[in-house]
Amino acid sequence: MAAVRDPGSFRDPLSHVVVDGDSVYRFYSNAGERDRKEVWPFVESVIADGLVIAADAVDVPDRPEIAGAIRHPRLPLISYPFEWSFSMLRDAALLQLELTGRGLDAGVGVKDATSYNIQFTGNGPLFIDVGSFEPRSDGDPWYGYQQFCQLFLYPLMVQAYAGVSFQPLLRGSINGITVEQARGILGPLRPKLQRGRFTHVLLHALAQRKLADSSGGIVEDVKASGMKPEVLKATVNRLATLVGGLDLGLDESTWSEYSDRGHYPDEGLRQKAEFVDRALASTGPHRQVWDVGCNDGLFSRVAADHAELVVAMDADALVIDRLYAGLGQDSSDAARRIVPLVVDLSTAGGGLGWRGAERPGFFDRTAPDAVIYLAVVHHLALTFNIPLAQQLDLLADISPNLVIEFPSERDPMVHRLVRNKRPGLFEDYSRTCFERLLHERFAVEEQVELTGGTRTIYRARRR
Repeated sequence: MAAVRDPGSFRDPLSHVVVDGDSVYRFYSNAGERDRKEVWPFVESVIADGLVIAADAVDVPDRPEIAGAIRHPRLPLISYPFEWSFSMLRDAALLQLELTGRGLDAGVGVKDATSYNIQFTGNGPLFIDVGSFEPRSDGDPWYGYQQFCQLFLYPLMVQAYAGVSFQPLLRGSINGITVEQARGILGPLRPKLQRGRFTHVLLHALAQRKLADSSGGIVEDVKASGMKPEVLKATVNRLATLVGGLDLGLDESTWSEYSDRGHYPDEGLRQKAEFVDRALASTGPHRQVWDVGCNDGLFSRVAADHAELVVAMDADALVIDRLYAGLGQDSSDAARRIVPLVVDLSTAGGGLGWRGAERPGFFDRTAPDAVIYLAVVHHLALTFNIPLAQQLDLLADISPNLVIEFPSERDPMVHRLVRNKRPGLFEDYSRTCFERLLHERFAVEEQVELTGGTRTIYRARRR
């Protein structure tokens, strides 16, 4: 595999990232390498504490523009903030604040505060942008404050205070939610119920307007005012208290009670779990398995016995939030191999940022060895009008192995989904049609009709 420059690293003038096989390299300019050497003791300390991805200095390529280089292990999955649940974004924000506060104590600044600098592994959030650390001069402001607000604080506040999901907002802008947008969303609500709104939204908006009308420089103004590390540290600590106290405030959502699985007999669930276990054992071990429509993670946990990584994805953010919380309380090795993400296949896939390539779409970032696709096909077909053929085309494109469940036209959930639709719209939704389309793309190696008689599960290998 040839080395590839990361399409999202061009914004840093002092370093850039190259992916080569199982390693990720960061190459520094002359100025960047001077900064790296000065902050390296701090970087080593936060690496040792498990907050930052492992890094080692390596030999520099024979190129005049490169003065220094470090190497990281390549993560098996790159996720983006709009694919995280509320608690995941909150934990990422707290990690950003912890690193910022510790840097202040060590004379190290964190020059940006984008949530894209954090990834999730089985151990929780992990900071991956070592190039963000730089020597801090006395009187320097917190350069990343506005970015922290737009990509961490405001998304959490609009969800916690106004009940507005942040995922679509972040998916729509690589720069996050602006202060004016946050003010517009939060403005009509009672300020006393919105801790932090006055300081970080209203005053911030006024300061930005003043700055826009000023001919002076904010950095010079801040330095002249004597911005001390203790002042910034107090601000960071107050933000950590604010962020840590934000709560999703929801008890249920469309599918959050789906884990009761009341429409499945216990025998049907047992059959499905045994089928998934048998199917993955026959095709594994796998590097990566996707559990699409994972809900409570029952089958993700089965898959974790056969994979290095299981991506448990669901369109319901509350479902993923609950799964993330449950995995955090589970110290087993299997639980640490599961990463939950908020992914809606009906909208996923597009890139974001400069030329749509700075942050590649989901299907361009990772690929599974096997996909578990249970209780999904009918929702996409009957709710979002995504034809069976197009769903199977996607599955054949992304993975050689498939475990898929098809609820027939006689299934109670299918009847529920079509009962308010015009008759005749979904005449092609039938087991006969589905099996024909499946056999055109996959070789079916095993199938079982589940207890109840309206659902069939298949193990298939791409032709």
